Amino acid sequence: MKKLHRLVILSSVFFCAAISLIPSIVIADNDHTIALVMKALTNPFFLKMEQGAKNFAKENEIPLEVFGIINETDTFHQISIMESLISRNIGAIVLAPVDSKKLVPVCKKAIKKGITVINIDNPLDNNLLSKEGLNIPFVGSNNQTGGEILGQYIKQQLKGEGRVIVIEGIRGVENAELRKSGFVKAVTKNSSIWIVASESANWKTEEAFSVTMKLLQKHSSIDAIFCANDKMALGTLQAIDILDLNKKILIAGYDNIESVRNEIRHKKIHATMEQHPELMGAYGVMLAQKKINGEAVPDKLATPLDIITYETFGKKIAFSIPDMKNPFFVSMADGAQKAAELYGIELIMNSAENNDSKQLMDLAEFQKSNPDIIFLNPTNAESVVPGIEMAAMNKIPVIPVDRKSAGGKILCHVGPDNFEGGRMAARLLADILKEKGNIVEIEGIPGTSSSHDRGYGFNHELKKFNNIKIIAREAANFDREQAKQVMTKLLRENVYFDAVFAHNDNMILGVADALSELKLSQNKILVGFDAIREAVQAVKTKRITATIAQHPQKMGRMALEITAKYFRGEEIPSSIPLTLSVIKK
Repeated sequence: MKKLHRLVILSSVFFCAAISLIPSIVIADNDHTIALVMKALTNPFFLKMEQGAKNFAKENEIPLEVFGIINETDTFHQISIMESLISRNIGAIVLAPVDSKKLVPVCKKAIKKGITVINIDNPLDNNLLSKEGLNIPFVGSNNQTGGEILGQYIKQQLKGEGRVIVIEGIRGVENAELRKSGFVKAVTKNSSIWIVASESANWKTEEAFSVTMKLLQKHSSIDAIFCANDKMALGTLQAIDILDLNKKILIAGYDNIESVRNEIRHKKIHATMEQHPELMGAYGVMLAQKKINGEAVPDKLATPLDIITYETFGKKIAFSIPDMKNPFFVSMADGAQKAAELYGIELIMNSAENNDSKQLMDLAEFQKSNPDIIFLNPTNAESVVPGIEMAAMNKIPVIPVDRKSAGGKILCHVGPDNFEGGRMAARLLADILKEKGNIVEIEGIPGTSSSHDRGYGFNHELKKFNNIKIIAREAANFDREQAKQVMTKLLRENVYFDAVFAHNDNMILGVADALSELKLSQNKILVGFDAIREAVQAVKTKRITATIAQHPQKMGRMALEITAKYFRGEEIPSSIPLTLSVIKK
């Protein structure tokens, strides 16, 4: 029976109730309990962090409890929570520290007692950790880099000239210092931009309002203000509104909270930084659980950064997807939709239902609504070209995602190297077969670039192995049921084979279905392509041998990321490649 771990999350809004409840929730299995100790949940950033941890806990059957502190600057209460957890002999603590230095001693105390500590979001002070002989894994984004990205954006907007104010977070706190230094370094490098003032508002909206009012009355002709978090950006905006300087001063924040997004929509705040706190919560709990189970964890685990700017809000993208019944494309669409929401972009998606004519009609229909960009995953590399040419005539950029087109003017292509993926599958099979055996190849839809390139790469690589033969090659159009029928036919014809390579996971799962029904799955090597969720699970249970992972959700997200750069006026490369990997037991 699977052993469940208990997870405790400490949040801020419910501090008083939480502390009073701690004695009543002490459980016998404290050595497997995980506590996530965060800052104030009055900040929406930490609500996202909490939700990410909750989602991970639910998916992994980990019980979850929520507690916290009241004030984001209340170091004393956060230390008190840590002390309480240590007294309970908790299994692990995942900590987003209020202060980078003052929390180090209590972390050392926890570690001395055998409690795992994982640091997330705000890094603990490296010098102090080194002095105390502590090595605490860190999960979070690079705040220095985040500040630099925002600095580069402001510099671009100001065309390298201007006067800038910095509103800092709590001085001495690691993430505040890193954001400030990163921004100042980037905005002043090779430019005529001057930092005329830099003062702390301690992460607070009200303080930022007061500080900004004072600085704007003291300094004239300010072109931009950088705030080290979004709550302070809102306070700065209030001051600028009162002084009627909205059209003159750019504002950049940090955290991508919803109230700031609303201001970005109206071009009152111009930029913010998304650092994915939901991933910090999830990854922190994941590493804590691994440590409890005796597994190795990395010293650092990075979460991504995304700059969010006013240029993307209100834009429209139309996306033609081959088949929304295919889990691979569902995952791709999900990645694109989530990224579109992040950037404030409207995303319209149509399924071509694997029909070339329908895809062309969808492309024509899209263009009537005048989208800013069209995304396209071609059902057929040749037949889609007229639709791309039509978009070019209407001056609508086209980005093929995953599969390629055979022609037409495109902005760029986002997708994997399917030729290399086919080669990877061939090398894997050759290794498992010890370079000797018979293989069945199940092909995808004829005319698609993915099927052609995977098959070409696979067969090109197999030429290196004289004792490996393709003894049957059949098309199943990326369809599970068709692949099942193909395999059933081959088995009834007594075709002998050692391995099967299918051009996608749907088909290799269909092959596995056929072998299972006829009770012939033993010792057959089955390799698919795509790493859809069911296939990854099938690898774990040894139902199939391996799959080539090309991460469709990431592909959808990357297409939106490159589009956001296009809207900001950045240079776009002609191709955005994705790294492939092998997933095997």
